[in-house]
Amino acid sequence: MLRDRNIVCLSSIDWDFLWQGHQEIMASLAEAGNRVLFVESTGVRAPTVRDLPRLWRRLQTAWAPERPQASSTRRRRPDNVRVYSPVVLPLPYSRTAQALNRPILQRAIQRATVDWIRAPPIVWNFLPTPLSRTLARSLNPALSVFHCVDHLSASSPAAVRLHETETACFGEADLVFVTSQALLDRAAPLNPHSHLVPSGVDFSRFDRSRVEDEPVPADLAGLPRPVIGYLGGLHQWVDQALLSALATRRPDWSLVLVGPLQAEASTLTRLPNVHALGTRGPEEVPRYLRGFDVATIPYRLTSYTEHVYPAKLNEYLAMGLGVVATPLAEITRFNQTHGPVIHVAADAAAFERAITMELAGSPPEVIGRRVALAKSNSWASRLDAMSSLIDAALARKTDPEPCAASPAR
Repeated sequence: MLRDRNIVCLSSIDWDFLWQGHQEIMASLAEAGNRVLFVESTGVRAPTVRDLPRLWRRLQTAWAPERPQASSTRRRRPDNVRVYSPVVLPLPYSRTAQALNRPILQRAIQRATVDWIRAPPIVWNFLPTPLSRTLARSLNPALSVFHCVDHLSASSPAAVRLHETETACFGEADLVFVTSQALLDRAAPLNPHSHLVPSGVDFSRFDRSRVEDEPVPADLAGLPRPVIGYLGGLHQWVDQALLSALATRRPDWSLVLVGPLQAEASTLTRLPNVHALGTRGPEEVPRYLRGFDVATIPYRLTSYTEHVYPAKLNEYLAMGLGVVATPLAEITRFNQTHGPVIHVAADAAAFERAITMELAGSPPEVIGRRVALAKSNSWASRLDAMSSLIDAALARKTDPEPCAASPAR
């Protein structure tokens, strides 16, 4: 594991957003003895009315060195992680705004890290905007890492303009991590130091909940069985039409959604057997998964989801759950690599059949296989792999062309 390094993380999400790989990686590196500055997202589009609450929170915490730890519903922030919430001109594609924003961010980062050991940082960039790209270079990093976790330029019409900058970030970084084969296919021709590192799972946390038989939360325990569950944001990529059709076909099943509502979902959530429980913190998630009888990944098939490795997959498997998913490219690749672990279903009728099969019960050896796969895909193994690649990249930069050995005399 990487140790005793300065790391500046340019994140594409905020620290207190849904717990994802960004926070998991940085928290793990901090706990291993590295110093981490987590710079929250500066955005990929101009703000709209719906962004006003977030902007207000950002103004309130613009730079608070003693920013309070997260509430008990979220994972505790390690002492070695500092969080910076930038307040910048929210015009990500304006050259004038970039010219004004970059020195503001540079100075803020320098102030935030003034007491660190005097050494160039590793800049770990998740955000391929023009501002993040130029900021990463301006920090004179010991190593620049571009970590591409999704096809961000395909995420919305406003983000299409990121394509050029994404391509530049792939080519300029000393090291590239991607989370799916489709992303690797984009990165590898641009940078020979591109590596596939899918999302992992905090295996010990989920395994503890599974083995110790922790109680199911009351708001889930009281629902009629079986419980067909979905974990994560109910965003634009979730196939709500599929879920609505499934709920209508099987009114005796409880469809449970654990996560924030990030898209209009009233048609789905007004169905009597659909239960949207809202966001739950990372420490609570395993207990909610204990209450699922079958887990689902009902994503629509789009250019964006073609590049997605669903992080929830390994969390489901860590709990021994059977999983039914739409035919995402990474789900297909997972089954090709590990055997037919995941049920693949393209529509509501196929989902119903696959869930019915799973509700019949799985033998202990099948459940054990799921858990073993999750363990092999743990964040601990992912961090070890990334740390080794970073060490090699640092050595490569220090001595890019080792001298040939002198001939024997």
